[in-house]
Amino acid sequence: MMSSHNQEQLVRSRVQILMVNLNIALGSLNIGYVVTYLTLSIDTLFAVLDINEEEKTEKLSLLAGILPLGNVVGVFVGYLLKQKFTNKQCLHIADLIGITSLLAVISNYYLIVVIRFILGVSNGISSYLMPVYIKSICPQQYFGQFSMFIGYGINTGYAIGQLMGIGYIEYSGPSSNWWRVVFLFPTVICVIRSCIMHFLYNYDSPEQLIKRGNLEQAKYVICQIYKDQYVDEQFERYKILAAQLQLQNNQSFYHIFERKKLITLQTGIISVFLQIWCGVFAVFYYSAQIFSDMTNDDVVQKTIYTCCLGLSGFVSQFFTICMVNKLGNKYILSIKFYYSKVIGSFVIGSLNLAVSILSKHASEGNDVTIFVLLLLLIMTFGSTLGPAAWSIVPQLNDCEGTFLATELRWAFQAIVVFCYPFMEKNLNIFGSFLLFAIIDYMYFIYCHFFLIDGRGKTNNELIAAYHKKFSYPVVPITNEQSENLQSDLQSRQNLQQPNQQQGNFTNQREL
Repeated sequence: MMSSHNQEQLVRSRVQILMVNLNIALGSLNIGYVVTYLTLSIDTLFAVLDINEEEKTEKLSLLAGILPLGNVVGVFVGYLLKQKFTNKQCLHIADLIGITSLLAVISNYYLIVVIRFILGVSNGISSYLMPVYIKSICPQQYFGQFSMFIGYGINTGYAIGQLMGIGYIEYSGPSSNWWRVVFLFPTVICVIRSCIMHFLYNYDSPEQLIKRGNLEQAKYVICQIYKDQYVDEQFERYKILAAQLQLQNNQSFYHIFERKKLITLQTGIISVFLQIWCGVFAVFYYSAQIFSDMTNDDVVQKTIYTCCLGLSGFVSQFFTICMVNKLGNKYILSIKFYYSKVIGSFVIGSLNLAVSILSKHASEGNDVTIFVLLLLLIMTFGSTLGPAAWSIVPQLNDCEGTFLATELRWAFQAIVVFCYPFMEKNLNIFGSFLLFAIIDYMYFIYCHFFLIDGRGKTNNELIAAYHKKFSYPVVPITNEQSENLQSDLQSRQNLQQPNQQQGNFTNQREL
């Protein structure tokens, strides 16, 4: 394996690669933002819409839950779009859909519900395509760190959504227009990302360009990323990826349920399930309602509590950036809180358990303790499971596996969002957080026995390690198979070239 110094010499500019991947992941700000911006907006929004207390639980559940349903639809739409368009073009389509969210400033409840669904579709497309796009265009030695950008962006979006609630300290009530400013933010992000992709970093995935026969354009993109002496080597690598992509397209979707695929697919699915059901999303969606009881509906105190949660998750994620290559996803996913010692996922479960027990004995002192525990819960999530689960799915799976895991992630989140208001009403905080704690403890057992340390391994080496661990000796693709696939791909490109030349000749005659 090449040294880190030699690996850095492959690329023209690490800063440029960083900026390209950051812009791809920019859409993750919206994914996090739309989860939390309702938290402090809901009282003012319902006052503007004249929704009474009796209707509040039902209306809030629909308003919050329609978003992940849109995400589920969006991931499926993204999968269909990917069959016809490149990753970059799909993100442009996602941003175009997201721009329609500006209609959410109209004060009509059902229109806002529809726009939340459309915004969910936009974010669903992005959530599927962003990790696939980053995996495609990012140099292999940086993927471990850069694949975490989506998780970091989502955590940052959580924080921005909650910080926007500060405006409600001055501008709340039925006459406020601050909620309209808050609802416009997703449109701004969609416009910025598409403009940067079109005018500054107009790079399609090279393997998709090669598969479509655009060899010169593919080489141009590779030249923008790698130094001249490494262009041919990388071009050959992308030709192999294009051949593998063609092979996947020729296979049935159900091939992901073969044993060799299920070995790594189950790791991704279980990780995203725990990401959703660890208790954090209940706090994100309903922290304002939780803190209302603690503060007797004091707007200032409730805002301070909520903003502290957002900032804690935002700040804590930076501890992970320098640790992912040193610790690996196994330990980041399993330790949850103490980074220097592997002490297990029971820590985050213990935080949930403590919240559950303390909620049975309501007092002013316990309320403060519960807030501190929730703060630690968000910090733990922001620095470990939040970004790491987004990284491990594309790292271990192909496009179809990433699609299925992402689809299920949003389905899990929809269940949490729809169910938690009724769980909190019937089970109270005690029962809800006890359930989250049990799930965390079960994941610790899984993590200890089934997850593999990925430090120092490429994607293919890590997948091979999983196959070896579960007694399934699979070679990703042989040289002979690769040559055959490339020959088939070259034949298709040769057939396309006469058609293009004939089209050019026809155009010249018409001129």
